[in-house]
Amino acid sequence: MYKIIKVVKFLKPSWTFLLVVSSMVLLCTGCKLDYKDADLAEDMDEKIPNSVLEDFSQIVIREGKVSYVFSADQAKLFDSTKLTYFDNIGFVEYKADGSTGTEGAAERAIHDSKTDNIIFDGRIILNATAQDFVVKADYLEWNNGEKILKSLDDTEVSIEQGDGSMVKGRGFVADAQGKSFTFLEEASGRYYEDDEETD
Repeated sequence: MYKIIKVVKFLKPSWTFLLVVSSMVLLCTGCKLDYKDADLAEDMDEKIPNSVLEDFSQIVIREGKVSYVFSADQAKLFDSTKLTYFDNIGFVEYKADGSTGTEGAAERAIHDSKTDNIIFDGRIILNATAQDFVVKADYLEWNNGEKILKSLDDTEVSIEQGDGSMVKGRGFVADAQGKSFTFLEEASGRYYEDDEETD
């Protein structure tokens, strides 16, 4: 009986000591796990959207007038990167007088809300109704700061006008400010020019 009591008294401090050590180990381990969790959360921020919207539509108002109307089957918004990924996007851009400037559609698009740059991908059709031409491609990038629309060097782009003119090529670059476009390589097609009447 004496030995049992002696053992119990001996074990009591040992358990207390073990509990303290265990708590310290757990605290240290917990700190490490917190860092891993923070890294994991940061990694997940870039892979898991903050919002997923089905049948998405957005109207952008500028100076009291409708400037753009966007619609998409799905929009995935990522707060950390300020990127929105669209599936089956359609859009209409309106001019200052309220008439349609450009309308278009693409299978996919990525919009950067920091820069307003957009990447269009997969069966793209852009109809510049004001200029009476249609651009078709599988990949285009819009640089909002430079007002440049361009394709990849190996992407074929075609431009069709209402008068039947059509040109296609690779390495397409369009300057919206200069109202001009060029093909860097393999351009071909047909162009109809109105004959000027002479007296």
